[in-house]
Amino acid sequence: MTDQVKLAFTGIATFGRAPHLASLVGTDARLAILGVPFDEGVGYRPGTRFGPRSLREYSLRYPYFDPDSSRRGFWDMDQRRWFLSDLKAVDLGDVNVVPLDVDHLHQGIGKSIRHILAQKAFPLVLGGDHSISFPVVAAMAAIGPLNIVHLDAHLDRRDSLGGVRLGHGSPLKRISELPFVERMISIGLRGLRAPEEDFLDAEKRGDLLITCSEIREQGLDSILERLPQLGPTYVSIDIDVLDPAIAPGTGTPEADGLTYHEVKTILFAVAGRSQLVGCDLVEVNPYLDSSGRTALFGVQLLMEFLAAVFG
Repeated sequence: MTDQVKLAFTGIATFGRAPHLASLVGTDARLAILGVPFDEGVGYRPGTRFGPRSLREYSLRYPYFDPDSSRRGFWDMDQRRWFLSDLKAVDLGDVNVVPLDVDHLHQGIGKSIRHILAQKAFPLVLGGDHSISFPVVAAMAAIGPLNIVHLDAHLDRRDSLGGVRLGHGSPLKRISELPFVERMISIGLRGLRAPEEDFLDAEKRGDLLITCSEIREQGLDSILERLPQLGPTYVSIDIDVLDPAIAPGTGTPEADGLTYHEVKTILFAVAGRSQLVGCDLVEVNPYLDSSGRTALFGVQLLMEFLAAVFG
């Protein structure tokens, strides 16, 4: 029997063809992928519960973590060097979701993140709507003082909606209340639905807020000079930071967003100024993009970001 030829449309979908294991114990993996297929926090168009599956499917285009492959990682034509070729990764599958039981979900997320950190691995979380970022960050208290870099079209600082204090418009507000969270930086903000009180509340806290218009008017280089040197830092990427012409598959798109190159450049700058301890990509909704390019470009962005993280 000949060896199986692995193509992007064959085989079981794990992120980058990383081995699927239930635990990191006994491995020397430095990267752990965790899916959170949850979208009960959305306030407009649902479907992000299928985001982790879609991201894994399209990640087969970039099978950089296949332990059976003789060519792992990728060669960058601009830098003329290989990236990710020595990075060992494990796909831990999805957190268990019980419909309408948010406490159960948060407990599962917390347990999984603490397990990843205890094994000294880097958690890469695939959402799911943006509400999942709060329990992920909350589970990182043992790291100590933590900074947040948030790429998003929206502030996500709503205190509550109808008495509910955690939807996909609230995670950054809840994160800001955690006692171990220090600096918070939000980049890519735009749109007509930004509540004035949320914006002023974030500024009062001392957080750095950078709008799309500032990036266009001042230039990306000028904006990057404003980014401080940071210690331990968690990065949260809402796919709607990208222009919807690039990434239409998201529930709350905003016109005139950032280009792929701009987001990539910002992430590289953050990696160069921070001690990165984790990352999530949220709000990918495959039901709203029949072309699949939102998930595909989201995966490519993560692979390039991981190359910057692990060097």
